Amino acid sequence: MPVHELTRSLTSKASPGPNIARGFSLIELMITVSIVAILATIAYPSYASFIRKAKRTEAQVALMDWANRQINWRADHPNYNSTIRPTDTENYAYTMVSTASSFTLTATALNDQLNDKEAGAPCTQMSLNQDGAVGPSGYEKCWRK
Repeated sequence: MPVHELTRSLTSKASPGPNIARGFSLIELMITVSIVAILATIAYPSYASFIRKAKRTEAQVALMDWANRQINWRADHPNYNSTIRPTDTENYAYTMVSTASSFTLTATALNDQLNDKEAGAPCTQMSLNQDGAVGPSGYEKCWRK
């Protein structure tokens, strides 16, 4: 074969023929979608648990802040102040039971937070009193970091 014909055949771009496939086949796409679906099914429960734990931490911070405000108020007044309280959120409702010398602050889970668990124990309610004791009984695991 002469050199000029060899050069022309190497440099010319051949158009794909009818037997050359382009893109992905339906089977390849279905396998990819199946793999992604399996990974999402495995990952979602862990993600949801992480989000619930983060929302629980927000409620704990609100309870501790609320307790500090009550203690500061009580330093200058004879009773605890029932009007000092955090705003209820879509995840927790807050309540307070107080006497002249004690208080118990409670965060009660709402909506998806009702599914929150720590080490198998439900974390649907958390409380804090004037002495810093957490509860209620059986819910102490919910306060662990």
